[in-house]
Amino acid sequence: MSYSVMNHRLCLGGRPAAFRQSPHGGRPLKPRFLVLHYTAGLSVRSAVDWFLDPRARASAHLVLGRQGEVTQMMPLDRTCWHCGTSEWQGLSGLNGHSLGIEIVNAGKLARGAGGGWRTWTGEVVPDGEVVVARHRHESSEAGWHAYPAGQIDTVVAIGKALHAAYGFGAVLGHEEIAPRRKIDPGPAFPLAEVAARILGRG
Repeated sequence: MSYSVMNHRLCLGGRPAAFRQSPHGGRPLKPRFLVLHYTAGLSVRSAVDWFLDPRARASAHLVLGRQGEVTQMMPLDRTCWHCGTSEWQGLSGLNGHSLGIEIVNAGKLARGAGGGWRTWTGEVVPDGEVVVARHRHESSEAGWHAYPAGQIDTVVAIGKALHAAYGFGAVLGHEEIAPRRKIDPGPAFPLAEVAARILGRG
């Protein structure tokens, strides 16, 4: 699929992606960075519904499903509340400087009573979708929801289109800009490789 940006909307094959306007954000934005997150859930719908909820006080420019489906939730020249308290190389408040992609992924998993892997809400994740790894900010290994290869490739393709439109200085994980609070996109996501591919450095 070919991605592009027109009038601050992400387009797929020349047609705008599905759009649902989040109430969380909306100030003028000139994006300098791309920040990648996981949703800590299993579906686009649950993430989109949450970002539409007045209680959420959170949003993202794009939500990317496990099969590559995309929903845009804010024009790309407007802020979203996806970073919270954050800092990067002396710059604070990354909401005012970045675009955010929420990637549908359950994140860190726990062992259930029967020995299988479960999300924080108790949903079962098959063993074949689990990576056991140690997060850079933690001292022990844990189970993490794997990212399908196609989903990662879609992150790269969308990221390249966004970079062509806005010229990012860096592609970052939420865990890098809020290291005492956040652990996404986590060790199952090849962040360095994805960043290099988006920015044309590898």
